[in-house]
Amino acid sequence: MKTIWQARTNVLNTPINNTKYSMAKKISVMPDLLGVMGIEKEIYLFVIDNWPTTPIEIAIEQNEDVSDRNKKRRASTKYAYYVKKLVEKKLLLSKKAGNSIIVWPLLAEKYRTIHNILKHYEPEHIAAMNKQTGDEHA
Repeated sequence: MKTIWQARTNVLNTPINNTKYSMAKKISVMPDLLGVMGIEKEIYLFVIDNWPTTPIEIAIEQNEDVSDRNKKRRASTKYAYYVKKLVEKKLLLSKKAGNSIIVWPLLAEKYRTIHNILKHYEPEHIAAMNKQTGDEHA
């Protein structure tokens, strides 16, 4: 009969060919959402689809009552709290504009970086296209 330590050692040393438990690094554009649950996940998915956005827009999407000033302020504070938690987890970026917070996904910044890199090479690309077509005024 094997001891617990021997059984554990055998399990740890046995190679696993199942893709579910593979140690291969998965390359993904989407960030890892393992630590995000419940309302934070709903907020993150809303921001992904509707960026840039504010906590008030998120509150309206979550069917919060924003009919008067006090309820609007309460909803804004509630969702600003969750937005700040997502910013701390580096899933969202935020900018303060007056008394409101504007948020957008970090994924958008990655797209912006790619766009800036491609924009750097764009004049050469356009010049090459103009030479091929014979158009010198474009």
